[in-house]
Amino acid sequence: MSEDKQILKQLQKGDKDALRLLYEKYADILVSVAVSLVSDIQTAEDCLHDAFIDFATAVPGLRIHGNLRSYLISCVANRARDLLRKRAKLANVDVGLVELAANTDEPSSRLTTSEGAQQVFDALVQLPYEQREVFILHVQGDMTFQQIAEQVGASINTVQSRYRYGIEKVRSLLNTECENE
Repeated sequence: MSEDKQILKQLQKGDKDALRLLYEKYADILVSVAVSLVSDIQTAEDCLHDAFIDFATAVPGLRIHGNLRSYLISCVANRARDLLRKRAKLANVDVGLVELAANTDEPSSRLTTSEGAQQVFDALVQLPYEQREVFILHVQGDMTFQQIAEQVGASINTVQSRYRYGIEKVRSLLNTECENE
């Protein structure tokens, strides 16, 4: 039995330490995914904590088909998407235009360890949300295009197109930045 399945069984039996173990095991990757989607460390941590609260509440009857890591990444991505939609609605703008600039003075700068990584991060926040979400779920979340398609409710062709367009846009932005230096 995998470690995740064992932890899930312990959770279903009411073991509170199992939830802590799961959090410790996946918090870094989950907050990294959330930061990439919402571009703000505090908001990303809120998404992570909200997702874990929902997860803990749902555990008794929870049936996960697939791996737990992907399930948790999907939960955090859903939280981030909901938050961005809510912000966009409040600001009366399209979610695809919501863009939060990365501030290197913020704790999120710890996630980018080099100038090149910062440039990529800056380029990612300029992508439309749908492209950025697919890119982050695939690259950071290690999810397949099929898993992402199921997660976002789109066809696999749409997901692959969003990924391809996102990659092209990031390349273009990075090439433009290199030319300007």
